[in-house]
Amino acid sequence: MDKNKKICYCFNVSVDDIERAIENGADTFQELQDATNCGKGCGTCLAEAKAVFDELLKER
Repeated sequence: MDKNKKICYCFNVSVDDIERAIENGADTFQELQDATNCGKGCGTCLAEAKAVFDELLKER
């Protein structure tokens, strides 16, 4: 997975940002949103953000 890929354009959140949030203790999607604001703008990225979060969480 490309770590530089933007997932949330509203808040400029990349795959790498999501991975770092998980490394810093985000175990739920809500915790990811609290840490990055991912998906809290227009909401267009929610499905992809959840999928990326779930995949990265499984890899951990």
